[in-house]
Amino acid sequence: MTIDLVIVTHPDILAARALVERLVREHWIACGHILPAGISVFFWEGEVRTAEEVTLVLKSVAENRAELEMEIRKEHPYTVPEILFVSVDQGNADYLAWVRETCSGHPGKD
Repeated sequence: MTIDLVIVTHPDILAARALVERLVREHWIACGHILPAGISVFFWEGEVRTAEEVTLVLKSVAENRAELEMEIRKEHPYTVPEILFVSVDQGNADYLAWVRETCSGHPGKD
């Protein structure tokens, strides 16, 4: 089972924390790290814009990708949220096993 780092930006730290806590509770992710706010500079609707955002680094399994993206989109305020899945090739075997075990128990999982 492949491990994913899931990178998500969010404009509201309180809403981001609530989202991460729900995803952990429901076992979509093993854990989530909320990085301090930074400034994003991006091109949107024909112009360069800036926004203050926090960055979420979530740990999950590749088998959850489609459903996890839907879960994030349900509560995300952006029309086109940044949701990036990055496969992990190597890491602490004990940690990776914990992520796999934790994410195998979400609701709806057989």
